This record gives sequence, C-alpha cells and structure tokens, in this order.
Amino acid sequence: MRHILKSRGRGRLAMACAMLLLLPALSACGGKRITFIYPDETVDMALVGSRTPTIYIDKVTDMRPPAQREGEGHFFKITFPKDPSWEAPATQIYAEALTQDLEQTGLVELVPLAAQADYLLSADLLSFTCQLQRSPTSYLMTGLIGGALGVALGGDGSEKAKLGAALAVAGILTIPVPTNHRAEAEVRLTLRDNRGEIVWQKACLGEVTDRSSITPTARPDQELVNKDLTRAVKRANACLVGQLRQVMGERAAAADSAGAR
Repeated sequence: MRHILKSRGRGRLAMACAMLLLLPALSACGGKRITFIYPDETVDMALVGSRTPTIYIDKVTDMRPPAQREGEGHFFKITFPKDPSWEAPATQIYAEALTQDLEQTGLVELVPLAAQADYLLSADLLSFTCQLQRSPTSYLMTGLIGGALGVALGGDGSEKAKLGAALAVAGILTIPVPTNHRAEAEVRLTLRDNRGEIVWQKACLGEVTDRSSITPTARPDQELVNKDLTRAVKRANACLVGQLRQVMGERAAAADSAGAR
C-alpha cells in the first residue's frame, strides 16, 4: 500500500511539473506593440565642390504582399510582424528610417515643403518582414524526449501513458529547437525633378539571415526586429543612397559644366 501511495504521489508531482512547464507556453500569446529601433550610423557622402541639393521626401506607398501585412503561420513557418502588431504603420516606420539615413550622410538637405526642393523623392515599400522557419522533425524529437521522461517517471501503465503524453506536449512546447530566422526589406526609390519628371529610379533588397535555438511557443518578435530587420533596412538603404549619390554627382557635374560655358 505504501509503495502504491508513493508511486501515485510521484506521478501527481510529475504531472504537476508538466503543467507548470506548460503555463508559460499557454500565456505566451500577448505582448506589447513592436517598435522599430533604428540604429544611428553617420557616413559622410556629401558632394565635394558642389552645392548640396535639396530634397523633399514625398509619400511612401505600401506595396507589400498580403502575407506580410496580415502575417501567417504558427509553428513551421511564421511571417511577422503583422500590421496590428506594429506601433506605427510600416510606411511611416520606413519613411523615418530613410529620413535618418539621408540626414546622417550629408548627401542632401531635406526641406519641409515640395516648393523648396530641387528634387522630390518617393518610395515604394515592396517588402518589410521577418520569418521564422523550423523543421517538423525538431518537434518529433522534443516530443519523444518529453514522452520518454513521462514514461520513466510514471507508475502503472495508465499513469505512464498519461504522464508520457503530458510531458511529450510539454517537451514540444518548451524545449528550444533550431530555428532559421530571416529579415527582408526591399524598397524602390523614385527621384523627380521640380517639374515632376523622373530622373532616377532604383529598387534594392536588404537581407539578413541567422539561426538560433528558440522554443516553439516563444515569439521574440521585438528582439528579432531589432537584430535582423533593422540591419536589412540599413543594407537596402545603403544600396539606394549609394546609387543616389552617383546620380546626384553626375547631375551636379553636368550643371557645373553647363554653367561654365
């Protein structure tokens, strides 16, 4: 009798531990709005020997696919953040990042009114997203680990089965598994002169890929946005601003040549 009671007590204790393991997973759905903390990076790209051109940043048009706006997936492949998760619209977030990068290069002078500008710069936001991807095999392994532990801790056959099932679910939900994460930012910039004619247009893609161990129920969205998506935007903007500088330099040289005649 004492052996039976001890076995039952051990089984109940193990079951209680399994439920405690599940509690964080069951409460992992909420969270704060995601902010885009864009790092400062000062790079001198000013045109030497020419007047600094003035630019008015016009509208940013959201052209992302629905999967990025709405988010998708739960376990194996997750696209995030969906629009309601952001603290501000994606177009506003990108406009602020572009403004910051242009100001910190010294390439152009930003003006508040279109009438004050030599050029108008507009943007099409083609991609602005993060993805998590896991292998289904990783879930099988963590489930087997939890199930084996439950069978080892359980008492009789019925108890072994119940505890094994509970710990299998706990293992799947709480054991970190290898996870690929990727961030992508793709933007097309269009430069118009003060008559509205297109003088330059270019699209650039910035990508960041990484791999780490993350529990299936964990959603470190803010951390991955800070770590990956901000760098993806930096890479896209570096490509765009670098080519914008070339265009500005060519146009400044042509204007100086025409003025010297």
